[in-house]
Amino acid sequence: MLGVFIIITALSVCEAGRFGCPTRLQIKPCLCQEKSRGLDISCENAKIEQLREAFATVAQTKQAVWYLKLRNNRLGNLPSHLLTGLDVRHFIALHCNLSSVDEFAFSDIAEKLETLDFTQNGFEKVPSQAMENLSALVSLNLNHNKLEILHAEAFKGLHSLLRLSLYGNRIKFIDNLAFVGIGRNLTRINLGANQLTAVPSRPLRNLSVLQRLQLHENNIAALLPEEFAAMDGESLDVLNLANNKVQQLPPRAFMSLHALNSLDLESNLITSIHSHAFQGIEDSLEWLKLGENKLDDIPSQSLKNLRRLRQLDLRGNNISKVREDDFLPYGKNLKFIYLQNNWLISLEPTSLLSLDSLEWLYLQSNQLTTAPYETFAPVLNTLQVFDIHDNPFHCDCSISWLREWIKGKGASIINMAQDTKCVTPEVFESMPLAEIPSDQLICISGAVTLHNYATILFLIVTLLIFTSVS
Repeated sequence: MLGVFIIITALSVCEAGRFGCPTRLQIKPCLCQEKSRGLDISCENAKIEQLREAFATVAQTKQAVWYLKLRNNRLGNLPSHLLTGLDVRHFIALHCNLSSVDEFAFSDIAEKLETLDFTQNGFEKVPSQAMENLSALVSLNLNHNKLEILHAEAFKGLHSLLRLSLYGNRIKFIDNLAFVGIGRNLTRINLGANQLTAVPSRPLRNLSVLQRLQLHENNIAALLPEEFAAMDGESLDVLNLANNKVQQLPPRAFMSLHALNSLDLESNLITSIHSHAFQGIEDSLEWLKLGENKLDDIPSQSLKNLRRLRQLDLRGNNISKVREDDFLPYGKNLKFIYLQNNWLISLEPTSLLSLDSLEWLYLQSNQLTTAPYETFAPVLNTLQVFDIHDNPFHCDCSISWLREWIKGKGASIINMAQDTKCVTPEVFESMPLAEIPSDQLICISGAVTLHNYATILFLIVTLLIFTSVS
């Protein structure tokens, strides 16, 4: 009887076309779509017996399965022989309650599987034995599982692996030999949203071509001097340490990362940065994020040797002033400056003078009351984005240039132009600056200046003399 069923199934597949999908009825509850590189099979809320039958039917087509996607199938274990006869390149099992994989589960596809995604499952340990022969695997995703430890040789045999993502686990400890045998091709590791308390420099030391390391959303409280010296970091291009608990940047913290281009230290607790903190990366660093920390000043002494810096993000700190030398001498290449959500009350007159390449300037949500033309004039011709809304501007003739600029050239550059409003004087309260008639922006408002007082006194004396003579 079983033989008759197989013959009928094979004939049905042939009738459907050798290079087409099996009928929906044949692989129910799975679905099939034909793609240019092979079949796309997806199965949701299926039992293990249903998966076996559906995969056996797909195997009869002798076609490559480009994507095999399992979702919300409560498997517990990925058994051997489930994938027998299939030619799968990308295997994805999301939210399938998996906690283990049989040693021979991938035996039929070990030399062809390129992507393995086990996101949102229950793994407490890396299924090393089952993966050891996946010689063609280039991407492994174990995000949102229950891993607490990466044991020695956890990824042994994955010689072709380029990308490894372990985001959202509970990893506290990484054995110094955890990445031994992973090969020398690994370029990206994501260890974000775990429970690491220190940078795992020693476990990473043999990854000679690592380009991107993500350690964000951990519990790293300190970066020791020459923290990354134990790593072979000659290729590291991107380092993400955002959302940790770092309080200080010591000297030579990134000394050995000579190729580092992007450094993200956003949302830490940084209060001070040593003047030699960035020593060793002066000729490589272009993107620096220091937003959402506790800095009181722009750390110009620490930044002064960053000759290639293009983006400086200092949003959400406690900075109250931009000083005349804050962007000297490293400001020549700066294109993007983020200073929003600080406590800025002033920018000194020549503070922007060296910013020859500035394109984006964000100053919104500060305490600026005025915007002197001489301060901003050096960057007006290069700006492409200029955001100054949500500041308590006092609108008089000193700010009239900004009104004209917004209405003219600045109209396409000013972000939130309608929300760039006046707080004082009372007659302009909450009125968009661009809507105030230019002849009403006068300088005699509130207190009388010494110059105006002298002018008025002169007129009064002259009038009195003229009256007495008459």
